[in-house]
Amino acid sequence: MVQEPRIIVEKENYTLRTWQTEDAASLTQYINNKKIWDNCRDGLHYPYAQEDAQTFLAIVQAKEGIHDFCIEVNGEAVGSIGFMPCTDVERFNAEVGYWIGEPFWNRGIVTDALKEAISYYFEHTDKVRIFALVFEHNTASMRVLEKAGFVKSGVMRKAIFKNENFIDAHYYELIK
Repeated sequence: MVQEPRIIVEKENYTLRTWQTEDAASLTQYINNKKIWDNCRDGLHYPYAQEDAQTFLAIVQAKEGIHDFCIEVNGEAVGSIGFMPCTDVERFNAEVGYWIGEPFWNRGIVTDALKEAISYYFEHTDKVRIFALVFEHNTASMRVLEKAGFVKSGVMRKAIFKNENFIDAHYYELIK
């Protein structure tokens, strides 16, 4: 049985919605990009296969509540925004991560979608603080966060090991 996506917001240039099993092919198509992988945690596989997409979608759909959002453009899943709730003394915090397929870069979609996803997440969870770590060379992602209201609270020197190099992590936060 195909479950209809839950639409969070529909805009002129994109839709923010829940992920669906049928998104596996377009998810694989857009995320299987070394430029995207270079700015993500190593838990994201590269190359990214359809089996990886199916595993991701099964995990997302098994979660209680909505923590992961699909960015849809022209009927295709082209990006993602995900919140990773913290635990213990940090249980009112969540880390956010996001990406969008390269053909959709520099269109303002991620900034707007991030604002909408954060608004939804704050309204539907008990989280009071969201943070993000951005790799030192990813100035486009830093601009996205700043335009979405985040404040850079520090730089963690050589905190990231990616592509056989240590790089700085820029730490951003947003308080409800």
